[in-house]
Amino acid sequence: MSDNEKTKKWPLYKDSMLIIGNPKSRVAVCSLWTKREFVAEKLNLEKILVIGNLYSSKKGISFLIRNILANPNIRYLIVCGLDRSESGQALVDLAKNGFRKIKNKEDGKIYWQIVSTVENRIDVEIEKRALEIFRDKVKIIDLRQEKDYGKIQKIIDSLDQNIPPFAEKPFLFPDPVQQETDFFPSESSGFIMRGEKIAKVWLQILDIILKFGIVSKTDYQNEQKEIIDIISVISNENPDNLYIPEWMPTTKAYLNSYFSTILSGNCLAENSYTYGSRMRSYFGIDQVQKVIDEIRGTKHSRRTVISLFDPKTDSDNKNPPCINHCWFRIQSDKLFLVVTIRSNDMFEAWPQNAFGLRMLQSLVYKELLKTYPEIKLGNLIIHSLSAHLYDDSWEMAKKIVKKHYKKEVADSRNLQDPRGNFIIKTERNEIIAEHYSPDEILLKIYKNKKAMSLYLEISRNNAVSVISHAIYLGTELQKAETAIKFGLKYEQDKELDIGKQSDS
Repeated sequence: MSDNEKTKKWPLYKDSMLIIGNPKSRVAVCSLWTKREFVAEKLNLEKILVIGNLYSSKKGISFLIRNILANPNIRYLIVCGLDRSESGQALVDLAKNGFRKIKNKEDGKIYWQIVSTVENRIDVEIEKRALEIFRDKVKIIDLRQEKDYGKIQKIIDSLDQNIPPFAEKPFLFPDPVQQETDFFPSESSGFIMRGEKIAKVWLQILDIILKFGIVSKTDYQNEQKEIIDIISVISNENPDNLYIPEWMPTTKAYLNSYFSTILSGNCLAENSYTYGSRMRSYFGIDQVQKVIDEIRGTKHSRRTVISLFDPKTDSDNKNPPCINHCWFRIQSDKLFLVVTIRSNDMFEAWPQNAFGLRMLQSLVYKELLKTYPEIKLGNLIIHSLSAHLYDDSWEMAKKIVKKHYKKEVADSRNLQDPRGNFIIKTERNEIIAEHYSPDEILLKIYKNKKAMSLYLEISRNNAVSVISHAIYLGTELQKAETAIKFGLKYEQDKELDIGKQSDS
């Protein structure tokens, strides 16, 4: 611990967010989500050392404990106010139930954790002995249900202000080392990855799981990073000229042998099943041919389902097929294939699954061309329900993403939003945003003087689907509002010229 840390003026943390009363008092007040200024007006500051809020039991609670341990005069902690995030409950549980050491699943770091139903964490840099002194010597008084501040003041007045400090000198601890994390919070399910080529979508999948995947145990005595339901959309993989770069975990030679396990109904004796056998012979019917016949008879049929999961045997099977469901559909003269994979190793298995399924889609497509010569090959869409990377692939996945992502995956600024684009201009002190389809058909005209009102309306209409487009749009709308406010000329995609006044 440095000399600077030892001589810091109290409070050590969040001093601008605390109201200081009588430094000789033994009472601290935690007003949770209720404004500290409001509480300070209701109570007698001569009887209180400090008043502060506590919004978070994950981060804020460490600052509160550090400040109290650094000021041994504090012997009472009044907990009152609105407990919106249950941070107050965590404090009460600390006094009642104690704490333990845990490894956080999100970032892999070690923390103290209060024994509570409320999610919480305390910096592990705070020594165990000091936390035990805090629990033993600082009395936490739970007044969250008390709305009458007169009664709260009476309780404060009754406390012993002459009780000695809990220690002869402050407890000071180093701050946690701040490091960038490999894990980021997210919606945890339902990610959509889009790209023309399987290889390019695969890089996006690796990047997303490495950042947002939840770490959990598996049945194989290892760990995985998992996202529930990654939707992969491949739009332009040529089945007759597959793009298979050398950095992918598969080769053209291997894929040529693998394709037969999907396209053929044969099943080798050593295999309990192949995807091809499940689709073409297992149930006593060639489901692929049935799909072809169904669409030949009814071009826009939605009854074009292939099932691979057998509930009679697979419910108790330790190795049921991972690909469970295929569905073909012609829409706008394009043949789409949508596939459900219940459990998907996204490093080793997904690439070969995707290539094999594209070949299956191509097989059906070429048969249907004989009946419908006008159709094109549409998107391959894969729902990987448990999309995971096993721990032995994490480092290799990181290396591949770092080396190839920027080169292979389109810059987000160059992505075309399938929901269209906007032309933005200003007229008569008003922002005008014209929404056009990708085919340049005018869809809607938005008008308002405020950028926020416009982006809220555009958002409500779900008119944007690409993140970079949304950020760009927000920037341009705010720029247009600024131009109106200061009488400047606004031109989309150009910086505001402070010297050029608007003509309007």
